Amino acid sequence: MNRTRRRTRPRARVRTRARPRLLRYNSGVARAVFLWHLHQPEYRDPVTGQPLLPWVRLHATRAYTDMAAALERHEKVRAVVNWAPSLLLQLEAYAKGSSIDKDEAIARKPIDALAPADRAHVVKESFSVDWDLWVKPVPRYAELLAKRGADLRKIDLLEQQELFTDQDLLDLEVHFILAWMGFAVRREEPLVAELSEKERNFSENEKNELLDLSQKIAARVVPRWKKLAEAGRVEITCSPLYHPILPLLVDSDSARRAMPDATLPPRFHYPEDAREQVLRGLARAERDFGARPVGMWPSEGSVSPEVIDILAAAGVKWCATDQGNLERSELESKGDHYEPWLCGQLAILFRDRELSDAIGFRYARGEPQASAEDLLRRIAAAGKERTVTIALDGENPWEHYPQSGELFLEALYQKLGGSEVVCVLPREELAQRPPQKKIKLLHSGSWIDSNFRIWIGHPEDNQAWELLGQARAALARSDAPPEQKEKAYQAALVAEGSDWFWWYGDDFTTENAPEFDALFRRNVEQVFRHLGYTTPERLGRPIIAPHKDRTQAQAVTSPPRRLIHPLIDGFSHGYYEWSGAGFYRPGQKVSGSMYQGGGAFLELWFGFSLQELFLRLDPARGADLRGELRILVTRAGQQRALHMKVDPRDECPVLDAQGVKCGFGRCGAILELSLSLGALGLSPGDKVSMLVRLLRDEAEVDRLPRYGELELTVPDQSFEQAHWHV
Repeated sequence: MNRTRRRTRPRARVRTRARPRLLRYNSGVARAVFLWHLHQPEYRDPVTGQPLLPWVRLHATRAYTDMAAALERHEKVRAVVNWAPSLLLQLEAYAKGSSIDKDEAIARKPIDALAPADRAHVVKESFSVDWDLWVKPVPRYAELLAKRGADLRKIDLLEQQELFTDQDLLDLEVHFILAWMGFAVRREEPLVAELSEKERNFSENEKNELLDLSQKIAARVVPRWKKLAEAGRVEITCSPLYHPILPLLVDSDSARRAMPDATLPPRFHYPEDAREQVLRGLARAERDFGARPVGMWPSEGSVSPEVIDILAAAGVKWCATDQGNLERSELESKGDHYEPWLCGQLAILFRDRELSDAIGFRYARGEPQASAEDLLRRIAAAGKERTVTIALDGENPWEHYPQSGELFLEALYQKLGGSEVVCVLPREELAQRPPQKKIKLLHSGSWIDSNFRIWIGHPEDNQAWELLGQARAALARSDAPPEQKEKAYQAALVAEGSDWFWWYGDDFTTENAPEFDALFRRNVEQVFRHLGYTTPERLGRPIIAPHKDRTQAQAVTSPPRRLIHPLIDGFSHGYYEWSGAGFYRPGQKVSGSMYQGGGAFLELWFGFSLQELFLRLDPARGADLRGELRILVTRAGQQRALHMKVDPRDECPVLDAQGVKCGFGRCGAILELSLSLGALGLSPGDKVSMLVRLLRDEAEVDRLPRYGELELTVPDQSFEQAHWHV
């Protein structure tokens, strides 16, 4: 494709009708329903309001624009586009400029103003694309990858960034933005073609022009799809507001219907939340597209008899799920998934798993024309007068297709326009051909294995459900003012989203696991805070296992070896003052889930006298230590929560939850604390665990250790003798 050639924007071909007429389809043909699901979770930090991850911005310039452009070029092709309302909320915020993710915030700064940690962040994150498709074919981009190295496990990014000149970093930032520009933008926007052709030696102005263009493109996404909907070319549907697994909100024990031997958390039973997620999702879609959807892809295709009743009561006329759920349901008569079914008052379409997965996972590696022909042949093989439903993710697959999937989509849509397969919209198809067969008892399951194992049953999932349940119970019993209860409820609805639970457990991996974990816990924390309750200290500790954070493998821990007697004044007085103390040194964290992105502390030292527990925290260069230090000490399952407001001007008392003084601290070049073992109720030989956190405005800045807790034993008189070495 000649990327420098500019074509007339195809959007002009879309004619708008206030009321699209119902099309009557020819008999004797196979019918296909294409449902493209567009979804991103709520990435915005509930405290700062800014996204921790950039995926809404990046997908806006590729899939969300490309998918509309592909349909605009083929008037005979029609499709269902299902929106996660959480995505719509974030698209609006980004388009207005009120939402800036961390990657963009760094990219907006001049390169020569970046701190070493920010430079390291650019070096790490700017290759988050398919290397074979988007890095290696571009000589300058490939050159920068070679300079960084491919295996992050073998790289110290803070050292590696020093190898990159300012021009290297500027080129890297621009290439990352360009790599996420899809085929429609490359055709429609001259700037993208010009910079792609230029390839190197970009300027700050060019980078900022590209960032500004990304925002403008995002602002056009919803209006572009709205025009297609008004023209009768697409049917707009939606998922529940924050993409929760509805059956588990109604009753988490319903997971046992498909997984009778599963270990489940304490029961979560809030059907009113399922109803609210559905109603608020429909309202958001109506606000953006001007018409209330009558169809819904329940998050992850998750259905149950109770959910069907909720959807019908909300005015939904049809929904879609996976064929496996039909195969496991009790039916009034025999049938298959190539026809709509009636369940109560709701029509259900069942996706063809094999064909949907072929687009999502297999055709990316095939020749586009042959892949399109294979798909149409298999749709037609279902038989005349049959309806084949193909439902899948409409954004992630195209990252792995050559040219963002343009060649495949063009081949498919072109062949559909002249084939014996006709694309239908469910709202019209069901009006003309109502379901004739009924489901007696619908199976409770999702599109994956016809159960809910991805989102519940693993110890990590169950921990998350238990914490969410505690927050939801606190909300139910609270007598807080209505405004505060609504804020708390909003946080609970976000925490009910499926994506947090998707990344818990062992089924899937992502470098962003710490961010997803942090977002879940922060939203649960906000429920308690808005209600005026004390936040459970358990929410301060990660749920995910340490191995899911690649930096954790580099952490170093050493236990105390001798009794110590440091001067607590906030300054180091030489090597011997803390000699014999234990220490914890976290792995490098130049990009992570912390509020400030990197950690505030380089090391934590800890040691004992016979009467005191001493802590020393060495700050990172330039770290801002304003805030409150919180220390959780646990003995025999009993927790003692301590807090200390950091004040560099004076001695800082360490208080427990009842306001009892348990020690003091001083903040100078370092942060030092002395805690009374007697005040903590600790005796020689007691085994305790400890976690230290720094919070600012109730947002976590850093946590030591990053995962789990430090395990300590209170020393006795024989401690030094037992640890003495020549």
